This record gives sequence, structure tokens and C-alpha cells, in this order.
Amino acid sequence: MDFLKNITSVFKTAGGAVQNAVGVVAEKNRKTALMNRLRTVIRCEEKAAERAYLALGRYYYHNLRDASNTVTEPHCIDIEAAEQRIDAAVAKLEALCREEGEEGEIEEITLEDVREYVPDPAPAEAAQDAEAEAVPEGLVDEAVEAAEPAAVQPEAEEEPAEKDASEELPYE
Repeated sequence: MDFLKNITSVFKTAGGAVQNAVGVVAEKNRKTALMNRLRTVIRCEEKAAERAYLALGRYYYHNLRDASNTVTEPHCIDIEAAEQRIDAAVAKLEALCREEGEEGEIEEITLEDVREYVPDPAPAEAAQDAEAEAVPEGLVDEAVEAAEPAAVQPEAEEEPAEKDASEELPYE
């Protein structure tokens, strides 16, 4: 009997150790998830602050610029120089695009090989009838009504990865 008691006590001890290990892992995962959520909040708030700084800077540049301010004026001059370089690059790009269009073979478009297409009205009516039969009456109105409130609600702000976030800022 002592042998069985020893075996059961070993299993209980091993079970307790496994349970404690699972608890430790669960606690560690909970803390890691909490830390990741906090990092996400911090990153989002930093981006929001950066957008606010950009908006403030744009407002200052367009409305409050003071040429006698020796601290901010060099930055404003840098902005103007960058805009001039951008304009020059855009002009060169447009010139290159025009040259490329002139050098390529220009295909003359004629209507010699085009035939007139006269659709048969019967298949169009049949398609409309099939469409009307495919959707039971009343469901279309419910679907439209259900979609309308979603269209009225403002969508969450999602910034495309390709577009610079500062392009959406006021005072451009």
C-alpha cells in the first residue's frame, strides 16, 4: 500500500508542477500581451502627436511666418528650397514623358475594321427577368436599408501605406 501511496504522491507532485508551469506560462503571455498593447498605444499616440506637430508647422509656415525670427526662418527657407527642387524635378519628368510620347510609334486609329454592334433586346430582357427572380422581393430593400446607416456613419481613419500621412493635414 505504501508503494501505491508513493506513486500517487509522485503523480500529485508532478501534476502540481505542471499546473504551476502552465500558470507561469499563462502569466508570462498575459504580461507580454499587455506590454504589446501598451506599445501599440504608445506608437499610435506618437503618430497622432507627429501629425499634430506637422499640422502646427504647416499652419505656422503659411500663416505665422516671421522673416525676422532667426530660429525658424532657416527652416522656412529650407522648405522653400525643397519645394523649388520638387517643382524642377516635376518639370523635368513632364518633359521626359512628352519626349517619350513623341519618340514612340504613334498608331493611327481608324474605324475601318470596326463593325456596328446591335444588341438583341430579347437577351437583355431575359437577363433582367433572371436577375429579378434570383433575388426575392423585399430582400433588396432590406439590404439597401441595412447598408444606408453604414454609409452615413464615418469610417475609421485608415491611412494608405503609399500615401504620406502629412498630405491629409490642413493648411497645405
